[in-house]
Amino acid sequence: MGTTDLHAELLTVADLFSDASATYTVPVYQRNYAWGAEQIEQLISDVWDALSDQGQQGYFLGNLIVTRRGIDQADYEVIDGQQRLTTLFLLLAFLSGDGTLPPTGHSDRLRYQSRPRATGALRRITTATSRHAGSTAESSADEDSAIHQGFNVIRQFMDQHIRGAERARFADFLREKVTLVRAGLPRHTDLNRYFEVMNTRGQQLTQVDIVKARLMSRLDNEADRSCFAWIWDACADMDTYVQMSLTRGDTAMRQRLFGDSWSWLKQSSFAELAELHGDAAPSTGRAPGSTSLSLEDALLRYAASGSEESTEDQDNVRFRSTIEFPSFLLHVLQVTAPGDSEEERQLDDKRLISRFDAVIAAAGADPVRRFAFDLLRCRNLFDAFIVKRQFTATNGEDGDWSLQRLIKRQSKGRPTPGYVNLFSTSTQGEEDGEIDPVTSDLLLVQSMLRVTYTSPRTMHWITTVLKRLSGATPEQVSSDQLVTLLRDYARGKVAEAFFDSNQPTGFGISRIVFTYLDFLLLQDAPQSSFRFTYRNSIEHFYPQHPDEQQSGEPIDDGQLHVLGNLALVSVGANSKFSNSLPKAKAENFQATIETQSPKLQRMASVTRSEAWGAEQLQRHHSEMVRILTRDLAQPTPG
Repeated sequence: MGTTDLHAELLTVADLFSDASATYTVPVYQRNYAWGAEQIEQLISDVWDALSDQGQQGYFLGNLIVTRRGIDQADYEVIDGQQRLTTLFLLLAFLSGDGTLPPTGHSDRLRYQSRPRATGALRRITTATSRHAGSTAESSADEDSAIHQGFNVIRQFMDQHIRGAERARFADFLREKVTLVRAGLPRHTDLNRYFEVMNTRGQQLTQVDIVKARLMSRLDNEADRSCFAWIWDACADMDTYVQMSLTRGDTAMRQRLFGDSWSWLKQSSFAELAELHGDAAPSTGRAPGSTSLSLEDALLRYAASGSEESTEDQDNVRFRSTIEFPSFLLHVLQVTAPGDSEEERQLDDKRLISRFDAVIAAAGADPVRRFAFDLLRCRNLFDAFIVKRQFTATNGEDGDWSLQRLIKRQSKGRPTPGYVNLFSTSTQGEEDGEIDPVTSDLLLVQSMLRVTYTSPRTMHWITTVLKRLSGATPEQVSSDQLVTLLRDYARGKVAEAFFDSNQPTGFGISRIVFTYLDFLLLQDAPQSSFRFTYRNSIEHFYPQHPDEQQSGEPIDDGQLHVLGNLALVSVGANSKFSNSLPKAKAENFQATIETQSPKLQRMASVTRSEAWGAEQLQRHHSEMVRILTRDLAQPTPG
């Protein structure tokens, strides 16, 4: 290979680490390991989905860009891809440590330059003899907590979702069928120039672009294609209420489309929308055509179209959607399709093209027109009825949950958009204020489901809500109806996860069991200020490896992993609690406990007033199971 050649190799994960002399060093200018639960779980889920798809013989994970550090042919500096590489390293360490894989020999192959805390964390994990020895709770204070937390996420996700024979299949597929391209840059490459090129290169055509072009190619005149693109582009802006993105700078059109209140779509067909759109844009200079576009022409037309910017709806930047546009398209497809199946692949945005090809793209113009109308109507309903994050001056950088509808207000004699609680009868002064009780009930159950099902492909509850709303008049939908719908949905999931067979223990207990139990406990504490947040670590209140310097009644292994000794907490809280005994946790971390889990609050309260021994644990366990059993047997009140 010449000194200016780029050397690219397609390698399996096994090949990546199989060379005994191969080492990978993350240079000091690269950031520390920063992947959290969402990214780690997504990678594992993607590999598992590829394995589960019988038609898929392998899975390509992406590129790893490296350069040689010196004369050693197998000593690599990682230029790009270090987050994915570190995650694969941790995943192999877990599978080797739990006996699924034989020792892989990849220990000490990954290092972080000038960061002994990170390298030490990797070394501790890979040399551990117990499957639990690398968890966050057991990490050293002198080591990188993010790496230990990442390993802990892997351990808990695998223990909850991929076990036994399935884990062995997963491990074999990961090592032998998952591939990456290791691309070696020539030595002395100007890395500053490389990063500049990578950060400014043109954006590639996405699956969304291709689906849009294919659908537009089915329409037989320019007016319909223009209306379709108008609807599609407005709906694609997921962090802005669709009333604003559809009618930027045109309040008269907004009123014609969404009525005097600006809240709800008034049209009932694509034809009505096309007529309004045509009336509003007589000066475009485009005469309606009479022939369909080819796919190539549609792609060129789409690529050439620009997006208008407006400052009118700058207030919208405070909102963040629950899902992105590709996932939303799949929800709409599910709403319009028959049946209630919840296969994950139905909401898998990697299959966006194939899902549309199977359902709609091979049809004629009429199904495409109907889909465009359904897309806009569902987006209008989604904006108001599905929880999102809101960032204002009063709720900090993490934001808060929001369930608001858009309304028309007057400011200095001009109509302006405003946002009020979904079921509130008031139209003034609520945007940073208290949430009315009726809206609060629905907000609580939706936020519970949102933090439970973090992967977009598992958010079938959104489809459930949109299906219920699609045939209803929005003004006549009540909070009680939707709360009942979603509680019944959660009940079904809890029954399936916890009661359909022997009650699972430890990391085998699904997240929905913990979050729904917390939701039920909050029903007895109506004045609680608790907010559901993202939590994915199962905390053993009496720890698996108790601090020997603390005193307390020991718990036998038979009780250690039952629901009564467990709570769902954030990775940070899990790390903070470490191996402390229940008394130390209850007394030293009261403020942390109050933000984590109502169930954990009860456990701490019992500990402070009595103790946390076998008797208290069993009593709490029986009470929690009884609360779940009683709720699953009865209809939702109201």
